[in-house]
Amino acid sequence: MAERGEFLAGMIVGTLVGAGLGLLFAPRSGQETRERIRSRADEMGDRLRSTAGDLGDRVREKADDLSRRGRAAVEEGSRRLRTAYERGRKGVAPGHPAGGLGDGEQA
Repeated sequence: MAERGEFLAGMIVGTLVGAGLGLLFAPRSGQETRERIRSRADEMGDRLRSTAGDLGDRVREKADDLSRRGRAAVEEGSRRLRTAYERGRKGVAPGHPAGGLGDGEQA
């Protein structure tokens, strides 16, 4: 994901530099050049907001997925613990020194 972020940053910087150079070397009046710069900046801002929104959506989806997986793992661990506990309780023979532990009796 870091490579994707670096690529995106490079793309944005490259676009800005290219647009700026193109505008500076274009044979236009100062007012017209400023309007074009403003327009390009607005377009880039819109693209950046859109990309940030998409990235936020992806991060949210990943976080939700990790949360679901974490809950499932906790539930599975809890189920296994209950199963092991029940097997342990049933597996201790009556009269065994550990047979009463957990029921308020002492070994």
